[in-house]
Amino acid sequence: MHKSIDEKRLSLRNKIIAALVIIFFVGIILMYYRMLYSEKRSNIIKRGEMTARESADHIDQYLTTNMDNIKLAAYTLDEMLRENRTDEEIQDYLVTQSTAVRTAVIENMTGLYGYINGRFFSGTNWIPPEGYVATDRPWYTNAMETPGELTILDPYVDVQSGNVMLALGKTLCDGVSVISVDVSLDQIQKLTEDAVKSGNSDMEMLINDKGVVVAHSDKEEIGLDYSMENNSIGAAIFEKFKSSDDLSFDLVFRENTYVVYSAVLNNGWLCISVKNATNVFNSLNSLLVITITVLLAVTLIISIIMKRSRKYLHLSARAIAANEAKSEFLSNMSHEIRTPINAMLGMNEMILRESDDTTILTYSDNIQKAGKNLLGIVNEILDFSKIEAGKMEIIPVDYDLSSLIKELMNMIHTRAEDKGLLLDCEFDRNIPRRLNGDEVRIKQIITNILTNAVKYTHKGGITFQVGYEKLKDDPESILLKVSVTDSGIGIKPEDLKKLFNQFERIEETRNRNIEGTGLGMNITKMLLEMMGSRLEVQSVYGEGSTFRFSLKQKVVNWDPVGDYEESYKEHLTEDRYHEKFKAPDARILVVDDNSMNLMVFKSLVKQTCVRIDTALSGDQGIQSTMDTQYDMIFLDHMMPVKDGIETLHEIRQNAGNPNKKTPTICLTANAISGAREEYLAAGFDDYLTKPIDPEKLEDVMLSFLPKDKILFDETAVSAPADHKESSIDVASALKDTSIDPEAGIRNSGSKESYLALLKIFYEDIDDKKDEIEKYYRENDVKNYTIKVHALKSSARIIGAGDFGEMAQEMENAGKASDTDYIRSHHDLLMEELLKFKEPLSAVLADYIKEANKPLADPDILDAVFDEMCKGAADMDCEILDGIFSEMEEYRIPPEYIELYDSIKEASDQYAYDRILSLLQERAMKE
Repeated sequence: MHKSIDEKRLSLRNKIIAALVIIFFVGIILMYYRMLYSEKRSNIIKRGEMTARESADHIDQYLTTNMDNIKLAAYTLDEMLRENRTDEEIQDYLVTQSTAVRTAVIENMTGLYGYINGRFFSGTNWIPPEGYVATDRPWYTNAMETPGELTILDPYVDVQSGNVMLALGKTLCDGVSVISVDVSLDQIQKLTEDAVKSGNSDMEMLINDKGVVVAHSDKEEIGLDYSMENNSIGAAIFEKFKSSDDLSFDLVFRENTYVVYSAVLNNGWLCISVKNATNVFNSLNSLLVITITVLLAVTLIISIIMKRSRKYLHLSARAIAANEAKSEFLSNMSHEIRTPINAMLGMNEMILRESDDTTILTYSDNIQKAGKNLLGIVNEILDFSKIEAGKMEIIPVDYDLSSLIKELMNMIHTRAEDKGLLLDCEFDRNIPRRLNGDEVRIKQIITNILTNAVKYTHKGGITFQVGYEKLKDDPESILLKVSVTDSGIGIKPEDLKKLFNQFERIEETRNRNIEGTGLGMNITKMLLEMMGSRLEVQSVYGEGSTFRFSLKQKVVNWDPVGDYEESYKEHLTEDRYHEKFKAPDARILVVDDNSMNLMVFKSLVKQTCVRIDTALSGDQGIQSTMDTQYDMIFLDHMMPVKDGIETLHEIRQNAGNPNKKTPTICLTANAISGAREEYLAAGFDDYLTKPIDPEKLEDVMLSFLPKDKILFDETAVSAPADHKESSIDVASALKDTSIDPEAGIRNSGSKESYLALLKIFYEDIDDKKDEIEKYYRENDVKNYTIKVHALKSSARIIGAGDFGEMAQEMENAGKASDTDYIRSHHDLLMEELLKFKEPLSAVLADYIKEANKPLADPDILDAVFDEMCKGAADMDCEILDGIFSEMEEYRIPPEYIELYDSIKEASDQYAYDRILSLLQERAMKE
């Protein structure tokens, strides 16, 4: 009787709980529905704004390119007018420049033309029809209304070609001449059509400030004046813009809901994207019904699981083994959970099949992926052998053993010294110096052991031993043997098994004043097992302990470590460089949107004499590959507009590209495990991580450059002479900053190149900050991430490692769309960036002053050397001193530096015969 009443009470309680759970989750779903509705609308607006902004940027960039061309032509023509060049010379320049402009911009352009010296000129040799008066044409009159400024004429039909064009014009220095160029609107029209084809918008248009349609995804709309229309969606949109200052809004037209977004071009035109959101909002109702249905099904299954779980709890109470109960419970649980998951996936599949809305499909696709992942996890629960405490990857790299030993000794020496302990290092000096293995994990393992030894040793000392053993079955590897012996408190035999337990320390009461979680030895054991080794422990309680392990490492170079202190110093100061080869007939292309990276690359390979072309974008790189046959191509991965992978695919897919099969190397900051496979799968032949290792760069070039172009005879060709190294003490000047100048010099190839990079970084700080701040304010995560990526790369090149890591974290957050992290760390990133200005300003003051001096041209140098010859012949030191004093205001060209310095040195020693001899040798060479 009592049992029946208890069961009824339990059943009633379960029903109440189930009802409360249902009410709770229904409330959450309704809240989620409202949030989803708001989020959908927000996402549509953001995506639309991005589409409109992207189109506007492309159009602005397109117009800017042509503006730069017309400015360049105007500058040249101004010089020609000042020099009273003939009409024939002006005509020849316009023809030549017109051909160059059409080639560079890759557009259907009519060429340069203008009214100069009182007559009409055409870069295409077009002869105007009778009655054509150039000074009456809009391109002339508009330019004359704003002298000295670049003008943009509203679209018009070109007399020569009949195409819809824009005219760009600018007055010349005489005040009555004008140079102009026609710009085709075909490219702008293509942008509007592509935006609709890609699905980013349903309607894309470009409208001038008068309401006239300049370009439209529907070609029939081109030329319409929406300010005069009454019953069209375009007219309704334009009317809304006139009555509102908002750049985005909702518009109901003929029972459809449209979301409209726009971006304003530099010339005041509007780039407008329109999205029909009717289906998106209507589909939310269906999604709500499906979600509630799934909730009820899941609640029912959970109630069944709870009912069955009571059975296992009852068995547990009867002392059934905990592991057996756990296994049976998880087995049944996983089976029950799979049922509602499969139901949800089935219903979600219907959404994927029946919905046409891209936003709904995106959400459903994410649900499908997450559901399948969850299903896989549930299946793996049944296999207890797959349950792990964590996951770590072993990443082998080449490393210097002497450097590793010295770093470990430096790190632990202070701790031992503070406790009055002796620290001794014994090692076999014949150990190969260059090894291949996971340097970071090896260092972590030895650090854990050494730190433990210091913690548990109160008197005496610690001996750190390193040895090796050759392997007969693998002559390319060795067995690295490491042991640490201390005179500490030791370990009781019964406590040895506790040594590797998580969160458990031996003799907790006795050692309560020693810091630590007890995880160190557990992590050490796990890492060694992952690398195929194990930790051996020998200990005598009260006398001390010895920890040892042996680890197989591949040998990169058999040169012995020798004296590790001297070897370590040599490793740090090893800045002498000698190229492995020279290839003056080879030609390579480097594409990177960061000018600092291009400068570093050119500096690193300068001594190889390879000819280098550079490009600052994927499109520029593609154009270069169409014009020139290269022996190798280096592509940066992360570039705006068109990244390295997209650029590579476009090159390879163009049958007419002469570089379709040219070896192409990816340059990337992505050094994670699996990156190589990813880039090889994308079509690259190899990849290099940034900052670029000069030795690896030359190895890659040796692998892919044509063998017949590689020279190993050092006397075969000489690299261009460098400017003498700057006398600025960079290390001292940057000692109180987070910048490591030694790393920066290694990355850039020389001290002089490093100073040039510091100058670029310093001068770009404000611009980079403004760019990043702009995208931050606009919530443009994509471009924000790209700019932070570029900042990270620049920082690492100059040796600002800590700041580079901070930028890396922001880049990772951007890639993961973690806007919360970006918002909470953005101000700190900008603050740390600005901290570089003051120290760099002090470091670069003398360098910038020297760099800003005018370069002495050949005429000046000829006169200077003649005066020196006279002064030396007369043995007049005052004349020579005066010459050298005057030349302090100039920079000496690199090819004359050695001669100039030799003459100055001879003058300081009053060696006039030596001066005359040097100048005579120069005269004979020339």
